[in-house]
Amino acid sequence: MKKILIGATAFALIATGITATPASAAPVAASSASVLAECATLGAIAVGKGADGSNLVCKNATVGGMKGKRVWHYPTLPKIRNVDMIIPNSPTSGFAGFGRIINDALKAEGLTTNEPVLTYKLPPYNGPLRFLNVDMAGKAGKLAVTGLAVVGGGLTSNSAWKASDAEPIARMYAEYSGIGVKADSKYKNIKELVADLKKDPKSMAIIGGTLGGVDTYLAAQMFDALGLDIKDLNYTGSGNVQAGILSDAKYAFAISSYGDFRSFVEAGTIRVLAISAPTRIKGIKAPTLKASGVNTVVENWRGILVPPKTSAAGKALVLRAMDVVQASKTYKTYLADNKASSGWLPGAKFDTWLKRFERDLRTLYADIGLL
Repeated sequence: MKKILIGATAFALIATGITATPASAAPVAASSASVLAECATLGAIAVGKGADGSNLVCKNATVGGMKGKRVWHYPTLPKIRNVDMIIPNSPTSGFAGFGRIINDALKAEGLTTNEPVLTYKLPPYNGPLRFLNVDMAGKAGKLAVTGLAVVGGGLTSNSAWKASDAEPIARMYAEYSGIGVKADSKYKNIKELVADLKKDPKSMAIIGGTLGGVDTYLAAQMFDALGLDIKDLNYTGSGNVQAGILSDAKYAFAISSYGDFRSFVEAGTIRVLAISAPTRIKGIKAPTLKASGVNTVVENWRGILVPPKTSAAGKALVLRAMDVVQASKTYKTYLADNKASSGWLPGAKFDTWLKRFERDLRTLYADIGLL
């Protein structure tokens, strides 16, 4: 089996630009300004500090989580008419949760003139990619969630379209995956599960997200780290991983984002044995795979696209709105609840990164036999 080298692939790029920006009540100077950060002098200009390279101005916020405070903001509130958020998966998916919170933040910050709606387009991902790139081309108000699963699923479903064929707006989310079992599983820790996996990998049925996504990749990475043959990977892709592991006894374990597992962990129906982070995460009881003897670190990401043929003004409007969203209290609370971080990478930077990611992922998936 060909060795999978995460450091030599696009996956090493994911951490680039991922930072957490703590809220601060102290005024921020124009030279360090970012949207919704507090400022000192009304009317002051922060040149080029907008996500699209435009200026921010110090003004009194009249809407949103910073209402009544003096903050850096866009001179004109970037309002989007008739928001339709396209979700490339089911209503129970992590993509749906991400799309809903974007819509909630748009409303909370006064960035939309109408109640946002959600449009679901289920995998395989050649369908959602075609819908966005062909059916929605040039239409205003259409925002689409994207992520590793869309890129990888597009490859494995032989899609004629790529995520980057649309207009990349911003990468906005980074998280880690969990290895989950039912609460009554015989596996009490990851070492017990790994011991059985090494004995008979074919008999260990794994359920995760759609084939080609981050869950597929994490399973392949685990096999590689344990010296197992990828041909013995017994993986089933599902649009509802949690329901699958809870309802079907044939699955030994599930792979999904920790955020998607969280409510089930809190309800006591699923136990997370390990996470794919490089170091332990505060608030998650499970250890990392790496610390448990499985030398694997995998990070997922999500972002926003708009259809191809969107005008330059339209793209700038959506980018400014997403800038406000990622700085909002609504969105920061969502990140904290899901033990996730901001993968903020706006505009042209995201476009360049995404195209490179697509190329490297194609090479990687060919190497591990998925293409």
